[in-house]
Amino acid sequence: MNLLRIVVLSLAGIVAAPAWSQAYPSKPVRVVVTFPPGGTPDIYGRIMAAELAKAWNQSVVVENRTGAGGTIGTDSVAKSAPDGYMLLFAADASITIAPHLYSKLPYDPVRDFAPIVNVAAGPFVMLAHPSFPANNVAEMIALARANPGKYSYASSGAGGQQHLAMETVRSMTGIDLVHIPYKGFGQGIADVLANQVPLIFGGITASISLIKAGKVKGLGVTSPQRSKALPDVPAIAETLPGFDIQAWYGFMAPAGTPRDIVLKIHDDVVTIIKRPDFQERLAKDAIEPVANSPEAFAAQIKTDLGRWAKVVKAAGAKLD
Repeated sequence: MNLLRIVVLSLAGIVAAPAWSQAYPSKPVRVVVTFPPGGTPDIYGRIMAAELAKAWNQSVVVENRTGAGGTIGTDSVAKSAPDGYMLLFAADASITIAPHLYSKLPYDPVRDFAPIVNVAAGPFVMLAHPSFPANNVAEMIALARANPGKYSYASSGAGGQQHLAMETVRSMTGIDLVHIPYKGFGQGIADVLANQVPLIFGGITASISLIKAGKVKGLGVTSPQRSKALPDVPAIAETLPGFDIQAWYGFMAPAGTPRDIVLKIHDDVVTIIKRPDFQERLAKDAIEPVANSPEAFAAQIKTDLGRWAKVVKAAGAKLD
């Protein structure tokens, strides 16, 4: 009888384990986006939240918790309960770049998070007001060299990829541009459109419609090759060999989140990513699907931490 009881209890445990994930989510889920509305992280954070809400038949609410290069919102998730009800739709800025910009972060990007899935990745585009004299990166560099300190550029905030992308151009060429940080891409691009600031880097998703509408002109993309969505915009690498800066966007949970919940979120997100209509949306926005495993995502984060350490050092950027 004792042996039978042990067997029965063991089987009950096996059955109970998946039941936890099957019951998830039983209440609204919050997804923290660490940048303001208007940029690629917010666009795809909201798309994914809406799709998961349909898949789960449960409310999935996006919260924009901005500031300090995304570190404020990232820290709020790191310190939340590890139960799957508060997730981070991470842009790599606060995970793989911030550790090299700040002497002390309130969170550890490896220790304090459970990577779930990298959803997608894509380049940035150097944008200019239509009246800006240069029409490509090579012309911009020549113009800046002839007029040191005359031209400025906006960014979504000090230490973000938009800032570091231009600082990398500066470090590779020696040109002198004035950095004007804003609280998000939306504010920065507004001043570029108003011709208050001539230059800004934008995520490719947000940039395509602006370029096609003639509101700005694209000087160069940060991927090694030209984007199929913007074939007439040169890759910066055509002028500066080796230039390659791209961003990723993915789901992470607080460390300690039950493995079965992590896997359920992963599997449901991957199902969405693999749908033909979602693939078409990614292609339209010039974003590449990733859909990797939690283990592969964790390995990618460690690799990117090393890569960005070199970029930040070369740019001489520091936020404290």
